[in-house]
Amino acid sequence: MRFIPLLACLLLLTAPAQAAEPSSANVKELVDNAAPVPLPEGIVWETDNDEPFIGSPDAVRGGTINIATSQYPLTLRIVGPNSNEGFALWKRMFAMQSPFGLVIMHPTTDKYIPILATHWSVQPDQRTIYFKLDPDAKFSDGHPVTAEDYVFTWRMMQSKFIVDPFQNTYAEQYIESVDKVDDYTLRIVGKNPSWRPLTDYAGLWPTPAHTTVLDDTWVERTTNEIPVVPGPYVISDMKRGESITFKRVPNWWGDKKRYFTGMFNFDEIHLPVIQPERELDFVRQGRVDIMWESSARNWAESYNFPAVQNGWLRRSLVFVQNPSGVYGMQLNLQAPIFQNRDFRIAMEYLFNFERLNRNVMYDAYYRQRSFFSGTPFANPELAPYTFDPAKARELLAKAGYHRPEEAESRGMWIKMRNAVRGLIFTRTDSDDILVNAQGEKASFTVQYAQKSFERHLTVIQQDYRRAGIDMRLQLLEGGTNFERLLERKYEAAIVGMSSSFYPSPREYLHSAYKKTTNNNNFWAYGSDEVDKLIEVYEKNLNSDERIAAMHRIDEIVREEGLYIPFWDAPYHRLVYWDYIQFPEFYLPKRTDQYLDWLVFWIDPAKKVALEEAMKAGKAYPLDAAVEKDPYDVRKNLQ
Repeated sequence: MRFIPLLACLLLLTAPAQAAEPSSANVKELVDNAAPVPLPEGIVWETDNDEPFIGSPDAVRGGTINIATSQYPLTLRIVGPNSNEGFALWKRMFAMQSPFGLVIMHPTTDKYIPILATHWSVQPDQRTIYFKLDPDAKFSDGHPVTAEDYVFTWRMMQSKFIVDPFQNTYAEQYIESVDKVDDYTLRIVGKNPSWRPLTDYAGLWPTPAHTTVLDDTWVERTTNEIPVVPGPYVISDMKRGESITFKRVPNWWGDKKRYFTGMFNFDEIHLPVIQPERELDFVRQGRVDIMWESSARNWAESYNFPAVQNGWLRRSLVFVQNPSGVYGMQLNLQAPIFQNRDFRIAMEYLFNFERLNRNVMYDAYYRQRSFFSGTPFANPELAPYTFDPAKARELLAKAGYHRPEEAESRGMWIKMRNAVRGLIFTRTDSDDILVNAQGEKASFTVQYAQKSFERHLTVIQQDYRRAGIDMRLQLLEGGTNFERLLERKYEAAIVGMSSSFYPSPREYLHSAYKKTTNNNNFWAYGSDEVDKLIEVYEKNLNSDERIAAMHRIDEIVREEGLYIPFWDAPYHRLVYWDYIQFPEFYLPKRTDQYLDWLVFWIDPAKKVALEEAMKAGKAYPLDAAVEKDPYDVRKNLQ
């Protein structure tokens, strides 16, 4: 969906805290010896079994699906060193990702629904939650999932043995305790009251306490150890550097549950390791069944071969409504050139999205309008800055930047400097670049992490150059690019950060992070007004006041010109053989990656029919429309 890798917005909360390492090497001793806590009198339980299915009841079970992965796993662990690499989606999908929380938000209705817990009870303090665990839930080795497994997870998150500062920090700062009431009743207490306690504190996953021993050899021992999980698939085969295969757990406990209807439909999931630029070749050869097309150019130009023209290979552009995160050209307010707000806003007016979209991106994208795009907190009144060179010139002049010939009349020393320079050089690469009264050029460097993005930046560079702005390009390795961003050793940088349904403005905008580095406040921004608005959003129990606070934060970000918002792709471009079937709605509304919920399936009758049709050269009717918009996302965008 984007031209740069998305980075988890929870990557850095603060500097790592000291882990509360248990004195015993074996965390299980602490879990076993912990005294159960009582249930409060008169507890009221909640549940919701009335939301629609996430998948389709018409889905067909069976078959092997072939889906490319670009990376062989560096480790099979879901936490610890290298656990957040490119294969993390698959490792965590059946162990700790959204489908296997205690309670999750339904991906279409946004209502809380039971998954590994059947009931929950949020206490008046808005930070204590009790859960009734589903007694049917079992790990892939057949052992029941119990309260002990959640207590173990919390203790494990605190341990230095997992070598995972993020998990250590999260456990230390967000969770006060995780306690067993009985085998199938659990209590979680958060550090602070929350108006969304189920979102903040119900995401804990179960770690199989009966098979896990934590000590100083844990990282090494578990690097290639196949995890025991509560989900429907376990790794059954690995060919190093070539492929990974997941096999369905026989008689999986979730088959009986309402909200798993139509999900996880395959007997096996085979993942060959294929570089993205080769993936379409493997689809054409029939070695991959379905793929996600990332390139607007490929989507427009590369699908004119017979399999597509004959309707054997289908294409669908499926609109979804998902938080899009912070994506664009980030501007460092500590860099001298970007300390002037008028200069920053001038850069906004010189960004010609319409031209870029038309000439480079096949009119495939939509301009980002909000710091909180795709969430309930986006300010609907905001509009992006439009391309307006005249307005940009006014602001640049106000910021003190003028054409060299104009600036010459503003200072004798500049005249002398230019005269000397003229004796040495007949012309420079910056003769037309604006300068200020101190002789400083309107020049900055923008860093980026993907070479393919240069054609986009070149168009932006041309528009800036016409206005007298020298934007220089610097290609960096992805990790280096992000490291410099975190350390604020940059002037401008292209980066995108993912978001969640509930945004986290504190980590980006609070003044507490303005004077420190290695956090997500890339811009070194902070203000008393925004700090107070963040407090309202985080702590105020009045929904209208929270939304009003976030709308104002949205306005301030626009007014300050902290970054130049780029574009959204609120859809998934899917390419798949005719035997791959989808629900009527294709994908749940809140789908970040098309694999998130695994709601598609293989129709065996259609697969046999397709093989016969291809042998006979029989064409299928083409779809009336490639675009699928079951939630009216496109209409609302327009």
